[in-house]
Amino acid sequence: MALSISYDENLIADLAAAFDLRQPNIEGLSVIVRRLESNDFDPHEPLVLDLATGAGKTYIMASLIEYLRRQGHKNVMVVTPNKVVQDKTVNDLRAGSHRYIGGFDVAPSLVTPDDVQKLRIGGETASLFAGEGASTVYVFNVQQLFPPKEVGKNKATGVEAQRRKTWRFQEEFGVLGEKLIAMDDLVIIADESHLFGPSAKVFRESLTSLDPAATVGLTASSSKEDNVIFRYPLWRVIKDGFVKQPVLVYRRSGYDSEERQLQDAVSLLRIKEQEYAAFREAHPTAKKTKPVLFVVCSDVNHATETADYLRTAHFTSPGSGWEVLQVDNQHDDSGTQSQLRYLDAENSPVRVIVSVNKLREGWDTKRIAVMCTLRAMGSEVLTQQVMGRGLRLPFGTITGIDAIDELYILSHKSFVNLLESENVIREFGIEEDVPDDRVPAIGDDGADLDITGFDPDPSVTATGTDTRAKTGDAHLGGDASATDSRDETGAVAGTGRTTVAGTRQLGDEEDLSDWTASKPVEVKINEGFAGTTFLFPSSSMSTKKSPFSLLDVPDDAVIEAAKKVQDTSEYLDKTKIIVADDGTEIAAHQQDREAVPSFTQSEQQVRRELTERVVRSQFIHPDRENSAQLTKRIVPLFMERSGVKQWTEKAKASAVNQLLAGLKEQADNAIAKNTSLQVKIKPIVVPVEQSFTLPAKAEIVARLETTSTSTKASTGFSTAAYYGPWTKGLFEAARFDSFSAEYQLAELLNFDKNVQWWTRIYSKDNAVVAYSTEHDYVPDFVVYDTEGTHWIVEGKADNKRDDDVVLAKRQATERLLRQLISHPDYEEQSWGYLMVFEDDIRHSESLEDLIQRGNVERMPKL
Repeated sequence: MALSISYDENLIADLAAAFDLRQPNIEGLSVIVRRLESNDFDPHEPLVLDLATGAGKTYIMASLIEYLRRQGHKNVMVVTPNKVVQDKTVNDLRAGSHRYIGGFDVAPSLVTPDDVQKLRIGGETASLFAGEGASTVYVFNVQQLFPPKEVGKNKATGVEAQRRKTWRFQEEFGVLGEKLIAMDDLVIIADESHLFGPSAKVFRESLTSLDPAATVGLTASSSKEDNVIFRYPLWRVIKDGFVKQPVLVYRRSGYDSEERQLQDAVSLLRIKEQEYAAFREAHPTAKKTKPVLFVVCSDVNHATETADYLRTAHFTSPGSGWEVLQVDNQHDDSGTQSQLRYLDAENSPVRVIVSVNKLREGWDTKRIAVMCTLRAMGSEVLTQQVMGRGLRLPFGTITGIDAIDELYILSHKSFVNLLESENVIREFGIEEDVPDDRVPAIGDDGADLDITGFDPDPSVTATGTDTRAKTGDAHLGGDASATDSRDETGAVAGTGRTTVAGTRQLGDEEDLSDWTASKPVEVKINEGFAGTTFLFPSSSMSTKKSPFSLLDVPDDAVIEAAKKVQDTSEYLDKTKIIVADDGTEIAAHQQDREAVPSFTQSEQQVRRELTERVVRSQFIHPDRENSAQLTKRIVPLFMERSGVKQWTEKAKASAVNQLLAGLKEQADNAIAKNTSLQVKIKPIVVPVEQSFTLPAKAEIVARLETTSTSTKASTGFSTAAYYGPWTKGLFEAARFDSFSAEYQLAELLNFDKNVQWWTRIYSKDNAVVAYSTEHDYVPDFVVYDTEGTHWIVEGKADNKRDDDVVLAKRQATERLLRQLISHPDYEEQSWGYLMVFEDDIRHSESLEDLIQRGNVERMPKL
């Protein structure tokens, strides 16, 4: 039976206002109504309206349903290609839905295979939402219209159960399929009608078997075989400002990994998030929408790998497991569908969607702002079924802000080749003739869509092993014998070298008998420290012409090079797709490049690159010494002082250049001198004995009662006396060469809870530090703290701060500690050097205070 349809210009205008139709939508509605009025069509052959994605096909569908109702035709079937499109259509047409289009005088009564119980035997309908005289709109997937299987289980589930509800007798309403066939005014609207073409015979037969009064097709991808009665191509939609401007974003060098491409995509998403937030702040009444990154993968496994990477490297915030939403044949459960259904809700946590090809025809949201296609997608990237997912305007109209009005599309493929593809040219519709009398107007493109999201950040952790020495441990491998023959003055026999005296020497005018007449006094090790020894790194120094050694690079030079490291942005090229005004050709227009963070690198990657590049350089010899200096001191110190929090490729490249340049400068200076200091370390076990006898007439005297700088205490002090007892001294008594620089230092150390023990070093211990090829000295103290660090401590008079000899001693000891890094006997130890002056001691209350005030060198804990 032919439809009784008449063209009513006033009704068209009324519906245009009610549904807020754009000019192209009004024209499309007018064309289809006039064609239905003419009865000049085959009801089984779809009358196709070809409108580009984002042009408002859904609004033409809704306004056509209402037009038919007002002219007495209330039976409409909307056939969708899949469940995604079916759910979207139901939400678009159902009153009360978060996506409800509105505009209907009376909301439609919707019927799907899951709620056919609404139907009654008499053919009337009952609806929870619809009012009197409502249209009955059947929303079915095409698969649900197939005839059911003749044989099989008595009970069926899924699509098969829905087919049975369509074609088999049901108590409530009889056979639905027969009732549909019996309707003389049934109008079928085939959404995504390109999927119901002649080649899809089963799909086409499912529609024709219902014997409709008319079939209307809606698509963005018509073919030459289709009966197209209205066309509004993509290039016109873009030019008229009804959708986003597609912009191709890429690296000129291409992508050597998907991780790099995904990082760029995430960087662009964050740029978009900032721009959206700024726009919402400036426009408080604007929709509460935020951008989404849409990633297209080649298969399910690929999508899973991609989603896992994004969650690990870039997302997820605590408590928000849905920031990365994977949607494919194996990830389509109720939770996924719920997140997808409410993607446009204000509280949606989704920031990234990873899909294969499930979200294509008919699925839409205004949130997609960045698209990233991975692997063999070819020219599919610019088809309306892929690109079209992100074309809709987030705030309903053009904002004038490029970052909001543009859709960023990343692909690893050559964009030059993409734009030359015939498929792409056809997708933009530039091969078609466009009537001159049709000039669409700019307008809103539909329903409000809202979302929200989060912004996490990955971090890098490092683990290590505690190798601190423990009190009482005996360090093996040292030779307790003296390296040189010394007299009591500290002079080395036969060398002319002098040392700081460790014991009181016999004066020329003193009577020898006075020293030998008294009973010898023995100084014992404190009972609590019995058996305690340590390996003192006794050293000797010589010069030798030798290759450049990283040992000679001071920390200051490494730090200075590290300060020059720069972490600048990288830039992505942007090309806007431009179509000529007459729609005859497509072209690319280069835009300003977009700055994005460089590709991230782990600390391990940077450390490895720095080490390998220095080792491969021509100015150092790759021996064990240089390797240890590089890996245990120079590279860690350089990275720490660079100031870089998150390493990137650009920062790594800058770091390599600066470190190589700094080391090259040091090498050139060393080679120019053509000589290098050779310091030989001989570990000495200290103390060499658990007790020692004092010289004749020497005795142990009580510690001085002093609070700070008491004149009485300092006046009574003697360099010949051994003072005691000490609770944290290794020995019960000790001798000092000065009151204010040594004795008071011992008092401070002895009552510090962070000190385990301390000991004076005497010349008889043979524990010396060479500070030139001709001179060495005996340090004042070795202190062992509660953190497991041995400290070589020197106390000096205030007037010695600028003394050249004191400075030489300090530099030699600091260099000695750096050398310990590569010495096998010190692999599980930590050593520090501390030089303090009288003023430092007077104003300090602990070893920690001295460290803060003093000249400190500390080897890294290994």
